[in-house]
Amino acid sequence: MPKFLHGVERSPPVRAVLITARAVGVHLDVRSVDIIDKMENKSEGYLKMNPAHTVPTLDDDGFYLWESRAIMAYLVSRYAKDDQLYPKDVKQRATVDTILHFDNGSLWSSITRYFLPQFFKKQCPVAEDAEAIKDKLTTLERILSDSPYLAGNHLTIADISVVTRDRKSVV
Repeated sequence: MPKFLHGVERSPPVRAVLITARAVGVHLDVRSVDIIDKMENKSEGYLKMNPAHTVPTLDDDGFYLWESRAIMAYLVSRYAKDDQLYPKDVKQRATVDTILHFDNGSLWSSITRYFLPQFFKKQCPVAEDAEAIKDKLTTLERILSDSPYLAGNHLTIADISVVTRDRKSVV
C-alpha cells in the first residue's frame, strides 16, 4: 500500500522525514500542500488527518501521523531493519530524544522566530533573535566536540532532524 507524505518539499521537517524514509528503505509518495496561497493545510480534509494543520503529515494506509520527529521515529520503529537510527536501548534513545526535543523546542523555534517574520511579513531581522540562534549553534558545537554525531557514535534521527535546518541538505 502506498504511503503518502503531505507537505512542502523545501520545508526542513519534510526533508528530515524524506531522508529518514530513504534511510530505512521506505518510499513516500509526496503530496504537495500549498500552505501559503491556497492554505490547503486548513481544509476540512487536511484537518481530519492533522488537526494542528502543520506539515508534514504521514498517511500510512489510513494511519495519520504529524510532527516530523514523531514520523521519523515511527518510520524507523516500523520499517528499519535495525534500531541504529533510533535505538531501543532506553539510555541511547533518551539521548536521541534529548536532541530531538532541543531541536524542536530551542533550535527550530529560534530559527523560525528569526526567519519567519522576514519571509512572511518582510520585517527586518531582530538582533536578539540572531543571538539566540548563535547560542543554540554553540550548544551543538559543544556536543559535537566530543562525538562526530549528536547522540552517540553513529548517525541517528537526531542528526537528520538537525542537519535539515540547513536549506542545502539534500534528500
